[in-house]
Amino acid sequence: MRHRWPTGAVLLHEGDMSDHVLVIESGWVKVSSSAPSGKQVVLGIRGPGELLGELSAIDTGARSATITAISPVIATAVQGRVFRALLISDGALTFDLLRTVVTRLREADVHRLDYGAYTVTERLARLLLEYAQRYGRPDADRVVIALPLTQTELANAANASREAVAKAFKHLREIGAIRTARRCVELLRPDLLAEVAEGLPNVYSDADTRDPRR
Repeated sequence: MRHRWPTGAVLLHEGDMSDHVLVIESGWVKVSSSAPSGKQVVLGIRGPGELLGELSAIDTGARSATITAISPVIATAVQGRVFRALLISDGALTFDLLRTVVTRLREADVHRLDYGAYTVTERLARLLLEYAQRYGRPDADRVVIALPLTQTELANAANASREAVAKAFKHLREIGAIRTARRCVELLRPDLLAEVAEGLPNVYSDADTRDPRR
């Protein structure tokens, strides 16, 4: 069954016991999880053609994350029992799903390393390079990331405060690596951004604290 959600609507709630899956036809969503303190962490961005809710459909456990529309979304819902029957009957589909799960686990491992080993500026640079590779649109000599994400959502994705990410954005603009507009980031110098992402000292100013906890 096809469903439509406006921007800001919650498609799936963390902790819910539903077991249907969603296949995105159009639009973008963020995958997030909340700590007991209330702090939200953005775990990923999903778009057209991607599957949502597969873990609960497989093990019938509680939803592990909240899915929120960051643009108008159209998706098709498939009942859990129907989805499980498809996996049992179609080995190729099951293998494709396994590859998707493995890819997401690898992404999670990389992000855990980022949180502990890199500064806010480095984490933001790495995040922008990842988004540029996955969702970017080449435009002349730049790459445009037009995901409808707020600065707060980008801060949550980088596991940092909004203030620290604002400072990191300012620094990246000052060195000429990026240009920002409302819900849009342009990568002007991906090579320079890559240097920042790896923590090379020649692209830093004294204002960068290099404290990975910030």
